[in-house]
Amino acid sequence: MIPRGRPTLTEAEIAAERKVVLKTWQRNEGANMRDRVPLVNEGGRLRLYDEEQARAFLAGSTWPPGSGHDGPTATTGADAEGMWPPAVPPGEKHPDDLLTDQEAAAVLETRASTVRDYGTDGYLPVVQRHGRTWYRRADLQARLSAGDQRHHPHLTGAGRPQGSKDRAPRRRPDPRVAEIAAGLALAAREGAQPATSAEIAARYGVGERTAQRLLLAAREYEADPA
Repeated sequence: MIPRGRPTLTEAEIAAERKVVLKTWQRNEGANMRDRVPLVNEGGRLRLYDEEQARAFLAGSTWPPGSGHDGPTATTGADAEGMWPPAVPPGEKHPDDLLTDQEAAAVLETRASTVRDYGTDGYLPVVQRHGRTWYRRADLQARLSAGDQRHHPHLTGAGRPQGSKDRAPRRRPDPRVAEIAAGLALAAREGAQPATSAEIAARYGVGERTAQRLLLAAREYEADPA
């Protein structure tokens, strides 16, 4: 997790700024930095540092900022002893936290692969950073509160008592389907051209195949919205 979505730096980015080969930087300045500056994503495969803390260390400044070299809680860059405190107090939850697919899956109570699918088809907003995909906690909470609740199996009839012969409850549609269906109906009434899959792709920021699927679902919904 990246707390509060704060700017972060990788070791490769720091080495590039210092104009040093990554392996060389890791053996020298990087070794000192790892002893002082905490990772924001402890245990993550990609080592991420809070940018403000990293730059303070590289500049030989104090942490927390403005605490002064003589302050009782201040620690400085390479000459300091002991690990700095995290830039954000641990355990806090913030709407702008950026979560991994595994962490997002825990929030949504689903699988990481499902979270990735949600992001791919535009059902869940994503944030790209350092070549990785992240998910804002606020967007995850919004998805939990959404009317369609696509990821909740009990709304689709899954998990009914074994042997039940009654028909499963009809799955509530993706909200985009209802919006597109309303647009198709309006175009039909006004004699206008209906939306194309290309227009739908641009409107929702999805791929052509997803747009075609949405358009097909909207036509079916328009014919039988019940």
